[in-house]
Amino acid sequence: MELKTDPKYGYYPWWPEDGDGWVHPEDVAIARGAIPGPRIFRRDGVHGDYVVLHYGDLRLRVRPTLWQEVPFEGFNIGDWVEVMSRGQLNAFRTGVITEMQWDAHSHGIRYLIHQNGVPIPTRYAAEDLRHVEPTA
Repeated sequence: MELKTDPKYGYYPWWPEDGDGWVHPEDVAIARGAIPGPRIFRRDGVHGDYVVLHYGDLRLRVRPTLWQEVPFEGFNIGDWVEVMSRGQLNAFRTGVITEMQWDAHSHGIRYLIHQNGVPIPTRYAAEDLRHVEPTA
């Protein structure tokens, strides 16, 4: 029986030095546009010799390689969230998570959300957010 270890979350702060061989040949162009960077990918299973990474609708197949794993904080791209005021530190709003990025300064994930299709410039920490049901 195989132990289920996914999903895991992580990012690639660098492009591994061994060229493109670690990326599925059909996914190299997509990977080159997305890696390196602060995007937090969700590793979701295996496809042959490759692990499958997701970032919203973006899907990549890569060989297991060094990446910086980060703890799951309970949120994914596409989740509906409410921004909590936290003592009027934040403006109350609801929206959809559209980006998950690693913030090296705070050593944590920062979430970008869209409210009614409009991006909100503030980057939120997990403690600023809570899950809500989608609004009509």
